[in-house]
Amino acid sequence: MHRRVTRHLVVGVAVALAAAGIPAQAMAQEGSEEGGITTIAAGLTNPRGFDWAPDGSLYLAQAGWGGDNNVAIVPGFTVDNGLTSSVGMIADGCYTAAAAGLPSALWLEAGWIWGAMDVAFLGDEAYALLSGAGPTWFSPSNRSGVYRLNGDGSMTLVGDVSSWLPDNPPVEIPFDYSPDGSLFDLEADGDALLVSEAVGGQLLRVTTDGEITSVADLSVDHLVPTGIAVDEEGNAFIGHETAAPYVDGGSKVVKVTPDGAVTDHWTDLTVVTDVALGPDGALYAAEMATGFSGETGEMPASSGRIVRQTGTDSSEAVVTDLAYPVYIGFDDAGQLLISGPAFGPDAGVGQGWLVSVDISNGPVSFAGYTPDMATCA
Repeated sequence: MHRRVTRHLVVGVAVALAAAGIPAQAMAQEGSEEGGITTIAAGLTNPRGFDWAPDGSLYLAQAGWGGDNNVAIVPGFTVDNGLTSSVGMIADGCYTAAAAGLPSALWLEAGWIWGAMDVAFLGDEAYALLSGAGPTWFSPSNRSGVYRLNGDGSMTLVGDVSSWLPDNPPVEIPFDYSPDGSLFDLEADGDALLVSEAVGGQLLRVTTDGEITSVADLSVDHLVPTGIAVDEEGNAFIGHETAAPYVDGGSKVVKVTPDGAVTDHWTDLTVVTDVALGPDGALYAAEMATGFSGETGEMPASSGRIVRQTGTDSSEAVVTDLAYPVYIGFDDAGQLLISGPAFGPDAGVGQGWLVSVDISNGPVSFAGYTPDMATCA
């Protein structure tokens, strides 16, 4: 998740989600620290966005590992889908599912997995963002969109993006576009929620009574909008991953005003997956990988960074040598939380982590870092 919170962080790790088909997860002990890095959770399966409840509880989305249903949607876009994603709470060293058995879709050509993508709070109400569901994902009984989490483990569909998008397509439709949407990020904005539709390229606003509107069309040149951060004036800052082949400096962050005006805010970035406003007021970005040669298009391993904006086209690294970071956020103590990796071999099963990093004493390197693993009892 991407907002700075003003609540106490409750950390911990995850248990097996057998009901969702997720293998048992080995977890890190609370507070295990190494060189400014504290392992909050390890052994996760494609962890995505996170947020804090008003009581300080930490919630996390896991995208799952796809499933056993193999479907060719369009050439170059083949998925294995199933019901393996979840949203849960991290506390006292364990992850407990608040909702499990949710849609999950592994994009085989890219290795990326859609599913439960993010969680956000409006007051006491928790909302989850689900992607990889709907007719074009060959999961017609489920819908991509915004859901309200109920106390009994069920969820209520609030914003049905699968039904809205076919009548409201982006200006430019790329080859890999799904009319059900490829939803990436969920961020509270006043009394509503902002959603980034990554592949099509739209910033959506979803109200709690289900009204969906397009705040800004970001589809031109297929820049792939990802993470969202919102400032006190209601301006949204949207990171752009860009489409492959990736090049260093080819990504950016745009600013979208409440009335929908779009301007470049921060350029010369690389494969941005998320953005966050820090306790110092600066904007931070997660770069999933850097150091592209331009020859193979492959992502260099352990080359991800978290960078702080120092100018309209300049930045400084605060965390380096990361394995494909995907979501970031700050707790009320000013610690930087990072989830990752974005993907991995064997569908990323059990390879994910959530860490807290102290960047107050200068840049932190993840070179040689191994999550401290323990079984969650």
